[in-house]
Amino acid sequence: MAATTVFDVADALLERAPGYRLETLKLQKLCFYVFGWYAHQTGAALFDERFYAMPKGPVVGELLSAHAGKAAFSQEQLGKQFDEHDLDRDGLDLYVDEIVDAVWRCYGKLSAGELVDLTHEEQVWIDAWEHRPEGARRGDLSQEEIVGYFLHRRFTSFEEGRLDLPDSQVTFVDADWLSELDSRDDLISEEFIADVVAALR
Repeated sequence: MAATTVFDVADALLERAPGYRLETLKLQKLCFYVFGWYAHQTGAALFDERFYAMPKGPVVGELLSAHAGKAAFSQEQLGKQFDEHDLDRDGLDLYVDEIVDAVWRCYGKLSAGELVDLTHEEQVWIDAWEHRPEGARRGDLSQEEIVGYFLHRRFTSFEEGRLDLPDSQVTFVDADWLSELDSRDDLISEEFIADVVAALR
């Protein structure tokens, strides 16, 4: 399967939406959370399209261009983007689809305004917005910044929100854990510890 694009993610979200249609603000924020929680579970960027910090939260530039001037966006309208960008509409792999499902069940019940407010609490957006060039209506928000932020992000419940993500594909270790392992030479070799420490540098 080809690399995932923001259009694949948007397509999967619209597939779950009533009438296969979402407000564009809501669609953008859901794409941000799918990207973020995928990063949390894998340590990787889900798609290459570029995020920006804008007044109403994080936005994916290519998706913004696709729905420019529209208050809502449908799966049918999105289909034109696959043709224009010469993309296959193969759907998502199972793991990514499970992330989309988890985000949809958790965040999909929120209104566009509530999602905007939620993204305004995310430090990665706050930093990008505050450090934008003077007078600019948007700030750069790189994939690396979002991945780094979400890697250490813990889900904070809101109202009845519950995020049931699939099993993580990464494991975090800290210096204390490595020191404890290092002291237990009966369980693990010094060479292995040295390799792990070197990999973390």
